[in-house]
Amino acid sequence: MSDALSVGQTIPVNTAVDPQSGAPRPIAVPGRPTLVTFLRGTWCPACRAFLERVKPVFAEARARDIDVAGVVCQGRHWVASWLAVNPLPFPLLADEDRAVAKAWGVFRLLGLDGINIARPATFLIGEDGVVRWAHVGSHLLDRPDNEAILGALKLVDGQRGAFGASSTGTES
Repeated sequence: MSDALSVGQTIPVNTAVDPQSGAPRPIAVPGRPTLVTFLRGTWCPACRAFLERVKPVFAEARARDIDVAGVVCQGRHWVASWLAVNPLPFPLLADEDRAVAKAWGVFRLLGLDGINIARPATFLIGEDGVVRWAHVGSHLLDRPDNEAILGALKLVDGQRGAFGASSTGTES
């Protein structure tokens, strides 16, 4: 998994597709810390279970003024259809051409658990676009627990306005 973004690296691609409009949308808004999670697909039962399990964590992130965004390697129309039935309190963006997953190092072309998908991954991005914390899964059930994500949120609390500050907290 050494190709995945790690702590201290700047995110290389910051735009995915809004599934409803088809317009490009920033994943992490510059100047705002963002918790970003990659999902294999809206069809994935493990991804759906993860989204359900981390609802309180994502709510805590928003309460701390940390944005939350999801990225899924799937066509935007499929994502829009799923969101119509399963609305989320944060943007779930489509990575139709897999450019974001490839740039962030979480793309998986072929594996026992899927084809042309993203590995399960969660990143905390500082307001300067630098990775502060990362968990990149090795298989479909390899996700960080809620406590690990909550602990990661603390990494940006003391760094508001401190562009260029780095963190030593990682998880991979």
